Amino acid sequence: MEEDKRTRAQLWSDNIAEFCGSWGFVVWLSVFIFGWISLNTWLILTHRFDEYPFILLNLFLTIISTIQTPIVMMSQNRQVERDNINIAMQNQRLREEVNGLHVKLDKLLGK
Repeated sequence: MEEDKRTRAQLWSDNIAEFCGSWGFVVWLSVFIFGWISLNTWLILTHRFDEYPFILLNLFLTIISTIQTPIVMMSQNRQVERDNINIAMQNQRLREEVNGLHVKLDKLLGK
């Protein structure tokens, strides 16, 4: 097994991107939004929690997306780097295999 050479920041970005791209995140965010809307609606009728309804929720969602976007992009960039390395390794193996076939073909043809 290959040693994981990622830095702590890279590990965090990969883990966060993996969670943010899962159904768990969708469910968690949906429950949070539904709970916020329910609480805020109830408090509007009894108290003044969020003077202009759902502006604070909008701010929180904007902050989440603002922070989440570059983290996901960092993780995607790392995946592209890993894919490029794997492609380069595959190309090298294929070149070696084709060269081996050329040698065998030359031997068959007597060159």
